[in-house]
Amino acid sequence: MRLILTLLLLTLTAPAWAEWVKYSESVDGITEFYYDPATITMNGNLRRVQEIQDLEHRNSAGYQSYRVLSEYECSEVRFRELGVSGFSERMATGTPLSMSHSATSWSYVAPNTSAAVMLRIVCK
Repeated sequence: MRLILTLLLLTLTAPAWAEWVKYSESVDGITEFYYDPATITMNGNLRRVQEIQDLEHRNSAGYQSYRVLSEYECSEVRFRELGVSGFSERMATGTPLSMSHSATSWSYVAPNTSAAVMLRIVCK
């Protein structure tokens, strides 16, 4: 319940105060990846961070961006998503179209991916 409330508050307030920093983009240039350094939290080998996946064009479902609460495990070189919100406009603005508060399974970080870049940032 506490995680849900935290995600909801971040979803409603983040665009007003966040300092989003671009850290990667997809090979095709269609998706840009951002994070807010002020949201990085540490607990042993675990790091949490707020990220945005910003799409160049709105997809067929009407989404143009996603805000993601991600968790990285530095020692195991893996990550998972703790929550995702989809938005109608770029940079997690516009109408919130969906919210998921279900954590995904852990995935190992593949080399040369946006997740690999973020792992290096949060685990340094």
